[in-house]
Amino acid sequence: MIRTKLTSVMANPNHNHPKFNEIVSPLLEPATQDSKAIVDKLLGDLGCLSNRPTSNEKARMLLSSFLMQAQRLENRFVAKGSQMIIGWPHDEAYWRVRSKIGYTLAQKLRIALIKHGWMSHHVTAENNLDRDEGNCHGYLIADGVPSKAIGLAMQSNDSLIYATKSSALRTKVKDRKIDQRTKALWTLWKQAPLTYREQKMWTAHRSFSDEALTKGGRLYGAWTSMKKEEERLHCTINGKQVAEVDVSGMYLTLLASIAGKAPFSGEFEDPYQPPSLKDVTRSEAKAVINSAIGGGTWRQTQPTKIMLAAGIGQERLKEIRDNLIPTYYECLSVLKKGELYSETLAWHETEIMMRLVELLQQPIFILHDCLICQKDTALDVGKALQKQFTSYCKEQGWTSITPAFSIEYLEGEIVAEQLFSGHFEPFK
Repeated sequence: MIRTKLTSVMANPNHNHPKFNEIVSPLLEPATQDSKAIVDKLLGDLGCLSNRPTSNEKARMLLSSFLMQAQRLENRFVAKGSQMIIGWPHDEAYWRVRSKIGYTLAQKLRIALIKHGWMSHHVTAENNLDRDEGNCHGYLIADGVPSKAIGLAMQSNDSLIYATKSSALRTKVKDRKIDQRTKALWTLWKQAPLTYREQKMWTAHRSFSDEALTKGGRLYGAWTSMKKEEERLHCTINGKQVAEVDVSGMYLTLLASIAGKAPFSGEFEDPYQPPSLKDVTRSEAKAVINSAIGGGTWRQTQPTKIMLAAGIGQERLKEIRDNLIPTYYECLSVLKKGELYSETLAWHETEIMMRLVELLQQPIFILHDCLICQKDTALDVGKALQKQFTSYCKEQGWTSITPAFSIEYLEGEIVAEQLFSGHFEPFK
């Protein structure tokens, strides 16, 4: 849901800690008076209900979000057998910058949940993706807790979360122009919320990685941590089935446009699969390429976590790097640590997506390089996205590329996918 995640399992395979990526995040509040009364009763049982209306509003939001996340974790437990472990940041700055709830109240509720047996400490934090420090501990949720959310009607809260945050700042971001733009999306989305069961969602904060707010900037809402097959594709917008319109290899396509060089020409469907890939598998190519983009250099000498997951050791990395990249992926040569890398590309990606939603003024929800929309409008949205991508590249002075995209939706319980080609003419 946010960038703070425990990564001890991948960082050290010898550790026997379970991994998790569901972090308690204040996003929802009761949508009806009946649900509000139930949540207040639960807060009272926990000893967290006070005589201060503002404090109760904050506590209500945090407990509601915790309960809905617990319910989602239970669904995953039933489906895949994973433990119901949720991350809970112990960092004061997280609660001060991420939301208006504040550290004192978050700490009070965490202690109360432990005291009353709702959860227990299970994993000690070891690493933080934003900074080299531990602050997000894992808590095992008790079996009976998710059932407390059954029947609760929930909705986004647009008054107790900040529209903008930055991992580079220890205080809240103050940028009225960016806040207004993000909140304008909230206003549009609120007219036709993304709905999952009893949850109505329309808010997502923008998360930057630098003080100048020129890197990162992706949107993070309740839907960004949902599992696609089990949760997101079961959502509706205005009662209609949704689909996901996903740009194929967004970062790589952007990089090809910036460099004016691509591993494909004419029509293409998959940027990670050039015609003459030979003995390198797609998963290997994708792992090496994305690691290079993330690190800001293609001259990597040590396998990253992504590479190791794809079965790439040091010797294989050298083989792929020295042969595949110079031959097919020259665009990676323009990468530069701290200047042109994944966080820079994320800013451009989000700008393209936001401009499209602002242009169309339709209930289209942004999920990084993907758009969630009504299924019957998905093809039109995909074609409009191609045009927006191309016009944005021209505006930046880059080489014009029409990106490939896919549309995914449910047919019964099966995920169906349609692929649509992109286009690149290297000599135009």
